[in-house]
Amino acid sequence: MVTFGQNIGVPGNVKGLWCYKAKMDAVKAVYTGWPMTWELRAAPILDYLTGQRKARAAAALEVIQSVMRLLYYQNGLYLTVPGDIRRAIVKWAYQYLKDGAAPFPFAGSMGSDSYQFTVDFKRDTSLKENINIHADMGTYNAAHNTEKASRRTAKRFADLTGDRWTTAELRAQGFSDRNIKTFCKDGLIKKLYQGRYQRISK
Repeated sequence: MVTFGQNIGVPGNVKGLWCYKAKMDAVKAVYTGWPMTWELRAAPILDYLTGQRKARAAAALEVIQSVMRLLYYQNGLYLTVPGDIRRAIVKWAYQYLKDGAAPFPFAGSMGSDSYQFTVDFKRDTSLKENINIHADMGTYNAAHNTEKASRRTAKRFADLTGDRWTTAELRAQGFSDRNIKTFCKDGLIKKLYQGRYQRISK
């Protein structure tokens, strides 16, 4: 899934490795799985890291970012990488920068499936009206916060026992002056006169 400006969260979590080629034209994109081994994929990364250790020209973070770019794309082949594998490779790359000897953590076939699928831009994609939610964010937050406050008040009010109280009796049940004021504002109790309150029957 690809979204542009829609405020739709699409986490990039993948469950498995998949090496693939992508071919696109004006009407479709064709994705084709490609067999791959870790040894073949890691070779350019090792060459790059070895060169960086000798040159010592770039900061470690910049080097790691380049390592990730080489991992995700090289020689026309893309690679989806699960988070645990990505983290292991990042850890290895930092160590290799230090000692030049740390073994690459993976070996053998990636197990990349060779299936192919096509995304037809007309059939499989759609345009959605882009709405600027930030324009209404203040209104949304105000309504949302009011709703949350009402739920908290109702939950607190459920602990109140009795139907008529003095201020001291309400405080004795653990309610603050702020609670009492909120109960009155929300129409849960009413003030009869100074220091005297009564439950409002619903």
